[in-house]
Amino acid sequence: MAENMSAIGILAEAAMSFDIQTVPKNVLSSAKRCLIDVCGVTIAGSKSDSARLLRKTAAETYGLGNCNIVGTSQRINPSGAAFVNATAAHALDFDDNCYAGIVHGSAVVFPAVLAVAQELGLDGSQLLLGFLTGLEVEFALAKALTNSIYDKGWWTTSVLGAIGSTAGVAKVAGLNLEMTKNALSLAAVGAGATRALRGTSAKHFYSGRAAELGVFASNAAKQGVTGPINVFEDRLGVPQLLNDEIFHSNKLETLGTEYGLIDPGVDIKKYPVCYASHAAVDAVKEIVDVEGIHASDVAFVNCTVPPIVASNLTYHMPKNASEAQFSLHFAIASVLLYGGISLQHLKDNVFLTEEVKSLISKVKMTVGDVPKHVRSSHKICPEWGYVEIVSKSGARNVAFVGSALGSASRPLSERALRSKFIECLQYGKFEGSSTRLYDKLRDVEFVNNTQELFC
Repeated sequence: MAENMSAIGILAEAAMSFDIQTVPKNVLSSAKRCLIDVCGVTIAGSKSDSARLLRKTAAETYGLGNCNIVGTSQRINPSGAAFVNATAAHALDFDDNCYAGIVHGSAVVFPAVLAVAQELGLDGSQLLLGFLTGLEVEFALAKALTNSIYDKGWWTTSVLGAIGSTAGVAKVAGLNLEMTKNALSLAAVGAGATRALRGTSAKHFYSGRAAELGVFASNAAKQGVTGPINVFEDRLGVPQLLNDEIFHSNKLETLGTEYGLIDPGVDIKKYPVCYASHAAVDAVKEIVDVEGIHASDVAFVNCTVPPIVASNLTYHMPKNASEAQFSLHFAIASVLLYGGISLQHLKDNVFLTEEVKSLISKVKMTVGDVPKHVRSSHKICPEWGYVEIVSKSGARNVAFVGSALGSASRPLSERALRSKFIECLQYGKFEGSSTRLYDKLRDVEFVNNTQELFC
């Protein structure tokens, strides 16, 4: 860390220094892919029961304003818009993931930045820059804390997302250095939720609160409210209390020269379920597609996964859609039966059928190590999957997937990204032109006023 410079100071200076003209083109391209994706999943998520209930809650809490509640014709003030849109963005667990911190970055940062950009009537290039800034601050901080903070049970999307959203908002709102420092410290000192929230609406609620905090903390700092600038160095600071003092401050010093959007990159989901299941799902699909196995042929399925997968996918026989998104057993049953997992498969009348339940009962999840014969020949991410399908005939087929399709190392094609976007807008009953919105987002830097995005 630079001499006598706090972590907050480094983050604030870096946030202020980002310039759309100097950011590498591949970084901007990655940010725009994330922007397209998060807009799509937000529109789809706006129709979820969880988003609907939290939108009703917000209507009783926040005032009127000129910010879009995405996926509806309603408008609300910036804090309310950040909260509501972030709950919708994460409601279907279809939003992106980054292995720096294992965070859902876009679902929190984008709604906060969009709200303030619309409130101030800013253009698309300012929105994109604020979005990128928030993500990069979040990812850099995640690298400094390492994934140990996630392993200890903290839901990093809440802890780190609040700081990332604040950085993005501070950028678009034009806060000066001191204001930005105070905003970031206000967000950091009060951020946090635990991973016990998986499979419940609390997960969506705290995504919303992290986005809302970005707006609130920035507004407070603009008014002169101060925070503890030494929140990462204090004996009772974030690393000390949440992470057994683990904090590699040198990871912050490359912020603005090295980009988390590129390294480790962002995983854009192919399936609307927890990303922890995706590698195993791809392995099942590989066997099914190659061997032509039908669901009726399956005797049982053995899945070997690392501890992080088992810790996230805790529902064997899910009782509702939220639990199904955290069930490896459901995900595999869906692929065996339908060839994939779509938003339609998460409806009660689909995933609760006796046929699905029967297949679920044939799936076993075991925690283990990467098989020796694939260790040197595969790109291996933290959430790999090794699958064995045994047919009723006794035939045995195995597959290993170290990095799921859609991961940073195996990104979705432009065509696949567009298809997912259109699927999301159809599911969300978007009333405008999906093609027009996609084109706007693809060329977002040319949008004159962010209030025009969803018109």
